Amino acid sequence: MKTKKPDIFLGIVICMLVLTAVLCIVILFVQKSGSEPAETGTPQISNTETNNPGESNQPDPSGTGIVDPSNNPEPSEAPVTLEKIDEPGLKAALNDSLRGLTSEWQVVVIDPYDNTRIGSSINCGVDDWMTANRMTQVFIMGTVFQQAADGTLVLDEWLDDVKAMITGNDTYAADRLTEKLGGGDAAKGRENVKAFAVANGVKLGFNRANTGSSSLKNYVTAQQTAAILNLICRGELVSEEASAQMLEILLTPMDNLEISTGLTGENVRFGFIADVETNTCVCAMGVVQLQNRSFVISVVCNKPVTTDGAKKKVTELISLTQPFFEN
Repeated sequence: MKTKKPDIFLGIVICMLVLTAVLCIVILFVQKSGSEPAETGTPQISNTETNNPGESNQPDPSGTGIVDPSNNPEPSEAPVTLEKIDEPGLKAALNDSLRGLTSEWQVVVIDPYDNTRIGSSINCGVDDWMTANRMTQVFIMGTVFQQAADGTLVLDEWLDDVKAMITGNDTYAADRLTEKLGGGDAAKGRENVKAFAVANGVKLGFNRANTGSSSLKNYVTAQQTAAILNLICRGELVSEEASAQMLEILLTPMDNLEISTGLTGENVRFGFIADVETNTCVCAMGVVQLQNRSFVISVVCNKPVTTDGAKKKVTELISLTQPFFEN
């Protein structure tokens, strides 16, 4: 009987299955090794680590490890509370200073902190129209900033004229600005300035140029001129940013101030616009910054007995007001 030979085909199949199994094991091992993160020299940061000194312990809701500092603001300073000024005392002082004068006088003082207003007048009403040709300048400045905010003009192109008008009492700069505010038409510019005043709750009689002579007059009141300055001090004229710019211009020392302010002491900043016309008017409107608070004052005199005497009275009214705001 012949012996049966081994099945060569079966042996080959078994070998192939073994090789396949080995190959699968090798592939799985390589894939597992490649999926593990490589070690680096930088340690992993955990969100549960203790913060370094000075770092916020604020919870991190995002889970990113980055804390938004806006959620942990610095404590704000407590608001300053100022005492209310002595209104009856200041009113009495203004009345005493004006008593017995024969010319027409208006004086208005405003506390921008709480809008307190004290006024006095003699031989006219506190809000009657009074001649004051150059007291239009703050209204012109405000209209320039308003048109700049509206995009009608570029502020940087006209800022030098604004500064020259306010700090140098440059009447030619005032007239150039007025013409620009009217698109090249001075009369229309004056109308636009008056419209700006009305839009801000004040009034202005703007009928003539600041330069030259004319039978026409510009008219203001102490009440309204003080009011426009108060809006600037409170950051409410055009915008807070524009008001801050205007206030800084106003507080720049003037080149040729025509009156003495009578202000004393350290840490005092002030800015006044004055108009002195012999036998016609002596006027001053301004902002005074003291160490702890500010005040606005506007004084208008028409038909002065003497120009020098009226200038001295304006100085007296400003200086007697200062102590009521020093606290």
